[in-house]
Formats: sequence, structure tokens, C-alpha cells
Amino acid sequence: MGFSPQQVGEMSLWQFMACADGWARANSPDAAKITNDDDEAGVRALYDAAPTYLH
Repeated sequence: MGFSPQQVGEMSLWQFMACADGWARANSPDAAKITNDDDEAGVRALYDAAPTYLH
């Protein structure tokens, strides 16, 4: 990915994993096939399953 060990050491785990995910998606031959449709469907399912509270 091009980071020095010092830069990696200064990153949080979340930052490093976001960089690794972005790098993998940008350099993957299957990157054009990756969509957010599955993620969106998962979020919609959680939203639909959430309980409704009346105040």
C-alpha cells in the first residue's frame, strides 16, 4: 500500500483497515463487480426490523 512502518504504527486499526479495503477494491480485477447493493439491503433490513417506540 506504500505506507512506512511508522505511518502504519500511527494509524488506528480502523484507519488501517479502511486503507486496506480501499486499496483492495481499487486494485482488484473484480472491483467493477463490487456494489453497495448488499450493504444497503442489510441496512434496510435492520431499519425495517427495528422496534417502534411510542412516546
